[in-house]
Amino acid sequence: MLKPKTSKLFKSVKQSGVPFWELIKLILALPFMDVESIGSVFDGKSTVDVKAQKDTYYRALTNQKMDWRNLLLLFVKRYLSLDRDFTTPEDDHKCLIFDDTDIGKRGKKIEGLSKTFDHVNHRFIFGFKLLVAGYWNGSVFIPVDFSFHRENKDNKKNKYGLTGKQRKQQKKTKRGKGLPVVKRFRELNSKKTGMLVDMFKRINQRKIEVDYILTDSWFTSISLINKLLKVNKKVHVIGMYKYNSKLSIDGKEHSIKQLRKRKGKMSRQRSLKLYYFQYVGEIDGVKVKVFLSKRGVNGAWHTIITTNTKLSFKKTMEIYSIRWTIEVFFKEAKQLLGLGKCQSTNFDVQVAQTTLTMVRYLLISLRHRMEAYQTIGGIFKDIKQDYLEHKLNERLLLAIVDILEVLDLLVKDIDINSIARRLVLYNESLSFLTYPPDPANNSKLAA
Repeated sequence: MLKPKTSKLFKSVKQSGVPFWELIKLILALPFMDVESIGSVFDGKSTVDVKAQKDTYYRALTNQKMDWRNLLLLFVKRYLSLDRDFTTPEDDHKCLIFDDTDIGKRGKKIEGLSKTFDHVNHRFIFGFKLLVAGYWNGSVFIPVDFSFHRENKDNKKNKYGLTGKQRKQQKKTKRGKGLPVVKRFRELNSKKTGMLVDMFKRINQRKIEVDYILTDSWFTSISLINKLLKVNKKVHVIGMYKYNSKLSIDGKEHSIKQLRKRKGKMSRQRSLKLYYFQYVGEIDGVKVKVFLSKRGVNGAWHTIITTNTKLSFKKTMEIYSIRWTIEVFFKEAKQLLGLGKCQSTNFDVQVAQTTLTMVRYLLISLRHRMEAYQTIGGIFKDIKQDYLEHKLNERLLLAIVDILEVLDLLVKDIDINSIARRLVLYNESLSFLTYPPDPANNSKLAA
């Protein structure tokens, strides 16, 4: 799995003793051994074979010379090189998905922690916002990059939502100038939209193929789209849009609210149970295709915009549904792989443990691809894609269509992102979304 560049990365952080990679391999494997932490390995009850003392493993996680971001990107590149050996449908699109999630923490002394607002549960918590860039290669989702952020930094009375006493109690780590850990810590106070663009720049520099960038209404803006297109003009953006912008059509300006009141017959997409208007025009100089959709006469309006003006409404919605795979990642990584469970007061350890969680997810994704491929043996390629491994994004789309059809009738001005996210994260009855369905019990999906 490792390339020479990866091995060189490890050698640069540890010159003697147990090789750095040997230490990291054990930490990576802990969740699969049903061991909660490194401390549990040395509690006298564990039978795990160790190659060093407990402090050696802790020092590996706090090693300031380690470039954890580079490590994750190297694993991603290696994964994608191996993934080329597997068959994927010709019409699948490579998508880069951005979203954030709340990482709650118990201890207020954790370095860099702040009070953040949980938009899913509508309450304040102590912790971080974790911004993640995820890559959909047509078959599986893999995490590619991430950054931690804190909120309430402009609160003059209680900066970061913390009292002066609470801020003083937080751990303060001395970091050497010019080291990777310094940049990661500074990202805490950076804007998420700015970090999103920086992540895309790194991914573009690594020559990772991207057809579409997918964002929800929290991130989609014309300003952000402009910045992304400056990085790579060949990449298109699709996003849920919440602004009442002026859309210039054939030289005439119309607000989105005005276009919603347009008189005339709406188009209908039967499979998605949606009615819609579509327009091609410019918003602040950016050429976009705008879809205004709703369910039935009294349904709530929703706006989707894309820079690919050739896309149909159905295709746009199908591609946008891929965005929900990142919600499944958040659920699985938190429940199964310990994402956010680290309680170390050292911020560098938070970064290290989060990186290793994402590497675990990536390795599991690779094994899933290999086993699925071996099961079929490359003989029934179409069956593998369309039947045995019914696409995750398609299952998500069908489930969300059914859910929102009911909710749109019951709730006025429904927040699609918040409701659907809660359903994916916390509703165990939707566990079928993350596993290939049984065709015998899923006639609707098979159809």
